[in-house]
Amino acid sequence: MQTSEVIALTIIISTTLILLIGGTLIYFLFLYQRKRYRHQQEVLELREAFNQTLLQSKLEIQEQTLDHISKELHANFSHLVSLININLSEILPQSSSEIKENILETKSLAKQLLGELKALSSSLNTDHILHIGFVKALDNELTRLSKTKKYEVSITKTGEEYRFAAEHEIILFRLCQEILNNTVKYSKAKRVTATIIFSPTSFRLEVADDGIGFDIDLALEQVAEKGSTGLMNIKKRAHLINAEVLLNSKPNEGTSFVIIIPREQTK
Repeated sequence: MQTSEVIALTIIISTTLILLIGGTLIYFLFLYQRKRYRHQQEVLELREAFNQTLLQSKLEIQEQTLDHISKELHANFSHLVSLININLSEILPQSSSEIKENILETKSLAKQLLGELKALSSSLNTDHILHIGFVKALDNELTRLSKTKKYEVSITKTGEEYRFAAEHEIILFRLCQEILNNTVKYSKAKRVTATIIFSPTSFRLEVADDGIGFDIDLALEQVAEKGSTGLMNIKKRAHLINAEVLLNSKPNEGTSFVIIIPREQTK
């Protein structure tokens, strides 16, 4: 074999070996990167699952606390208000005409307070909410808001009503309470509306007000600074029930929350 042929064969073999080694390195590098990516995904999934479990546990504790408060309001405070009303009724016949007017007014206030306590107790009681259903529970909540004489409220419903899984229905109701709480605290609104649409493919709820509105991006930036958790709680609760939340607001143009839940999330 001539020297030139040996050199050519050597070059071919060397090139083949280099390509083979390079290809092997690239293959193992690809496997390593894919394994690393999978590991990162698993870590993210585990972290997300942990956060979901933690949030679910916190919500369960909150529900237990609210149930306890509900029972205390109904058993103790309502009973005390009833006793006050009874005592006022006993004093009334023995009072002068001038004092009677004050006593009657106090009895009226006590009766109003008793009604408010019962309504508040019902809104905190998980079993009661599940018994009457989400739509009626939201209607009751808006009625309580209306009784403050500060807001004009309305609720409209279209489509054939269907129920959600029990835990989803509670989370959805608490989410709405959070929205209404934000409205009361910040909106300076005069009108609050709720629009519910039951369609064959999804559930849609819009809660809107005619208040002062706000800059959404700025509000989200200031969440950490102000320690405000309202908007974050709404998003977290919505995520638990696979709901999409659309927030629309601009300064001086009111605020609306739209909640969309796929039909498969229902019973």
